[in-house]
Amino acid sequence: MKRTLCAILSAVFLSMLAIPCAAADTAAPLLAAERTYTPFSDIPAGAWYADAVKLCYETGVFNGTSDTAFSPQAGLTNAQLEVLAARVKWRLEGNTGDLPAVAADTGAVSITLPDGTVYDAASFVQVNNTGLGGAAIPRGDFIITLAGDYLDGKSPTYVTVTVDGSLTFRANQDRANSYDPLFYMYRYHIQEADYGAHDPMVRINTFSDSDGASAGAWYWSGDCYLRSLPGAMDAALPDTLTEQATRYDAAAVMALIAGEDLLAPLSSAVPADTDRADVTALYQAGILTGTDDQGTFNGKGTLTRAQFAVILARLLDPAQRVSAEG
Repeated sequence: MKRTLCAILSAVFLSMLAIPCAAADTAAPLLAAERTYTPFSDIPAGAWYADAVKLCYETGVFNGTSDTAFSPQAGLTNAQLEVLAARVKWRLEGNTGDLPAVAADTGAVSITLPDGTVYDAASFVQVNNTGLGGAAIPRGDFIITLAGDYLDGKSPTYVTVTVDGSLTFRANQDRANSYDPLFYMYRYHIQEADYGAHDPMVRINTFSDSDGASAGAWYWSGDCYLRSLPGAMDAALPDTLTEQATRYDAAAVMALIAGEDLLAPLSSAVPADTDRADVTALYQAGILTGTDDQGTFNGKGTLTRAQFAVILARLLDPAQRVSAEG
């Protein structure tokens, strides 16, 4: 689902509240500069995002689209969002260089029927954390769907799911949500420790007719790294990585990599249009802000590269955070 921001919202409103006050924090940025910044040719002098881009470039977490261009108004995909956030978290943990490579056998998923018939993940659809009709399912439970065409008239009561060749669990048919002969839904449960090491939301494609993370993709290591972090099971991380990143997507990713330690509140202000905990924590910490003078968050609005550079810079440099009036 791709959305564009209403034209009436200016670039400034997309990154800042109408009435913010700068954070009175003189602490040094959380990451040291590791390269020299030469201004990009497509960033006007004095642009509201110029200092943020400079910081993100100097600390090595955000590159240009070429040696001379940053493309500040270009849209940001969820894949790019995740890789950038993963890179920041990796550096904040005291590491240098690129994100760790994913093991060569990571990403393999097979589903075996009781009669021994084996299918790969391409035969399946994952329903994130809800069943049909939006009904919530228990924490740690997930649903996969096998298209009826693959079953050749069979409707097994369970299937065996094997992830990465090492984690195997039984998924029982969810009869209430299975539609013979179109598709059959199977529910399985995964412990949090196993989820971090073998996240089936990454390994099994997310939705039919969409692109989730796939083994070998340029963003594969970033996505796997983020989903291995403590709290990833409860984070509303993006489902489809080829879609444009929304402000809600940014909130989920940024709250995951920041944790409570980096989100000291500057105010008690709350967004006018959402009560999501991740948004509120980042909003009160001055990292995410509203899009108008009422403090509307506009979570479904999409992000540009410039806007996300500002968000990253506010996390990395407390002096760049802004405090909404509570």
